[in-house]
Amino acid sequence: MKLLMCSGKVARWLIRVLLNFFVLTTVCHAQSISYSPATLDFSPAGPYSVSRDTAVGSTLATASVGITANGFLSLLSLCTLTEKSTVVGTVLSSGIYSTGVDGIGVSFYVNTQGNLNLITSSGVSTQIRIPAPGSASVSLPGIEAHLVVTGPVASGQTLSSMPLVHVNVTGSLGCLWLVGQPAQQNLNTQFSNNTVTPITCSVTTSSVSVTLPNVSITSLSSVGQTSGDTRFDIGLNCQSGANVYVTLTDATKPNNTTSLLSLGPSSTAAGVKLRILKSDGNPVSFGPDSAVAGTSNQWLVGSSASTNDIPLTVQYYRAGGALKPGAVNAAATFTMSYQ
Repeated sequence: MKLLMCSGKVARWLIRVLLNFFVLTTVCHAQSISYSPATLDFSPAGPYSVSRDTAVGSTLATASVGITANGFLSLLSLCTLTEKSTVVGTVLSSGIYSTGVDGIGVSFYVNTQGNLNLITSSGVSTQIRIPAPGSASVSLPGIEAHLVVTGPVASGQTLSSMPLVHVNVTGSLGCLWLVGQPAQQNLNTQFSNNTVTPITCSVTTSSVSVTLPNVSITSLSSVGQTSGDTRFDIGLNCQSGANVYVTLTDATKPNNTTSLLSLGPSSTAAGVKLRILKSDGNPVSFGPDSAVAGTSNQWLVGSSASTNDIPLTVQYYRAGGALKPGAVNAAATFTMSYQ
């Protein structure tokens, strides 16, 4: 009986010590979750000028928030913090949310040591174990936001209905979290100017007619010879802030991707085609009639701030087959792309 009574006193004493340790630790180490900054501030901050044909998926601006756990001690290495992030907003597609602007969406990510995990409608949960004996502060996965192009951007719009990210951090019992309640935070997005303006150009010469000189067939006696070089220009009037691209398409044979323009059905000459040269003297290769970024044989003309025209030269080119004199007629279309 004496032995049992002694054991009971020791047990009560140990429980009392553990309770005192629990209370003192909680008091001396106030637990908190801090966010820096407190909002998702986009950089660049706006206003946003978006080229008409900017590729879908292009990033216009980014924002990030760091998250830190402060004052958590790990009892017997049993402290695990669970961070769950969800987006409150209107879903456009998987992981892309509405911004109130047609053609611009926003995606959110959990950043775990540089690894970005897209936050979908179901949210993302990440667990971080606090090392024993603990640390004054431990970095938790941060939050990133990417403002992205989702399609053509219309004029005169503002980013008016931005989503927010809800972050909920909970701790296990080993974290000595006395109150046992989750730490919740809503991360709002922020701009200094939320105006969106598309950048485009107008073509001042929508139709260009070029008359080549008459040449003798002797000047085109062998395959590869050229003659009759004639300069012409495509005129432009552009806003600054974009890169101007162009694609030429063979109107007679739209699938033509060579550098030789096919003769039209009204031509009577044979053994000859036309070739168009860029300002640097290199021949143009023809491509599809499309303004989409990356279209085959699309080429960069230059910055819209310094581009007023596209100087080109057309010439006769001796192709294969029998050479026959006659009329030469051909047509090409040009498609501008502003990226």
